[in-house]
Amino acid sequence: MESLLYRYRNITVLLGVIFAQLALLAWQVRSDADVPLVRVWAVTAVTPAASIIESLRNTTTGFFTNYFELRNAREQSRKLRVEVDKLRLENQFLKNDLAAAQRVESLAGFQTRTLSKMVGARVIGATPGVGSKSVLIDRGSASGVHRGMAVVTPDGIVGKVLAVFPLASQVLTVTDPGFAAGVESQNNHVHGVLKGLGGSTARVDFVPMGQKIQVGEMFFTSGEDRIFPKGLPVGRVISVRDESNFQEIVVQPTGTETAAEEVMVILDPVHQTIPEAPPSDAPVFLAPDVTSDAPETAAPPSNGTMADKLLDQYKKIGDAQKHVFGEGLPGSLPPNFNLKVPGVNAPAAPPGTPTAPATAANQTAAKPAATQAPAKPTIAGGLVPPAPVKPASAPPASPAGAAIAPNPAAPLATPSAIAPLPAGRPAAPPPAPPIARPVLATPPPVPLSPPPSASAPPRP
Repeated sequence: MESLLYRYRNITVLLGVIFAQLALLAWQVRSDADVPLVRVWAVTAVTPAASIIESLRNTTTGFFTNYFELRNAREQSRKLRVEVDKLRLENQFLKNDLAAAQRVESLAGFQTRTLSKMVGARVIGATPGVGSKSVLIDRGSASGVHRGMAVVTPDGIVGKVLAVFPLASQVLTVTDPGFAAGVESQNNHVHGVLKGLGGSTARVDFVPMGQKIQVGEMFFTSGEDRIFPKGLPVGRVISVRDESNFQEIVVQPTGTETAAEEVMVILDPVHQTIPEAPPSDAPVFLAPDVTSDAPETAAPPSNGTMADKLLDQYKKIGDAQKHVFGEGLPGSLPPNFNLKVPGVNAPAAPPGTPTAPATAANQTAAKPAATQAPAKPTIAGGLVPPAPVKPASAPPASPAGAAIAPNPAAPLATPSAIAPLPAGRPAAPPPAPPIARPVLATPPPVPLSPPPSASAPPRP
């Protein structure tokens, strides 16, 4: 048997393979698999080896590729750093040129808006010194600059010229302790003197207590120092504190907040108005509309001046006498402003007190309409001008202008003979009697005694 299998071993192996293939095909058809089972076995057997080989190839290739690619990386990095630095420097130059153009445009606009004659200058350096705040500009006496001229920028004042050289000038800034200038607040126009503190701020002196200064308010030049024209911005208030007699006001100068490179020197100052303060941005809260069922009461009279109070008192006195100002007939008497009216020019009577009847002094006899004198002209406020005083010897004039002779036999009117006034009509004051001017008597002449003779005995 063994010899037979050995003799036909090839055929036996082939038959075994064919039988296995048929069995596998039958199992594959039954299991509905799309991939042949042989392929699955082949791929499964080859995949691990192929993965190992591919990893080795990628590692080797990547190593050599990175080596050759990174061989000149240091040189490329150096070139990139140089290029970046060059671009940064160029960008900074462009920014400086743009800032210079903006400053020049601002100075040109400021020179156009200002009526003062100015000349531009550039700051070329700062003078050394402990506590000294001064700079040098490239304009001197050759450009018409003199000592004491104002140096400003569109943001505010910078200082004043301290010393002049042919081609340069020294400028004392506003923060120097030796600087002083007259200033005025924007809101309430409070005047003071600006002085430097040696640092970055300044103070305003000689502002009395009670003057209203708010934090954040702007100060402008007042023109009182005859150096800076009126209306130039100075600084903004950062603190206000009350002292014994004056307020301590610290301001931040707006002209020296940044290091100015271009300034303007005022050659011929011209005053200008201080701009109005911008409206406040504080929110406005409206109270709810609350309606009350209580009856409305008359508002108390407002406290006016003494003239208003006196006019109101005269009107009340006239109303108490039933007098209508401006409608008096010819010959009617003015109201008696010396009449005591309770609650007006006299203490108010307690409730329940009966009113005192009119006295005879406040009553006058009723005159016929035909014998009444012409009405006296009135002036503003209902006041009647005083009548001119006539001499006692001149007879009174009638309404028609004819003279009436006095009747010495006519009896004088007594209080009992005066006709009473109608009920409800206040008593009018009696007419003022004429004023008699005194006549100075001439003293008799004094006789002169003869001179004493020599024989006359001397007086003891």
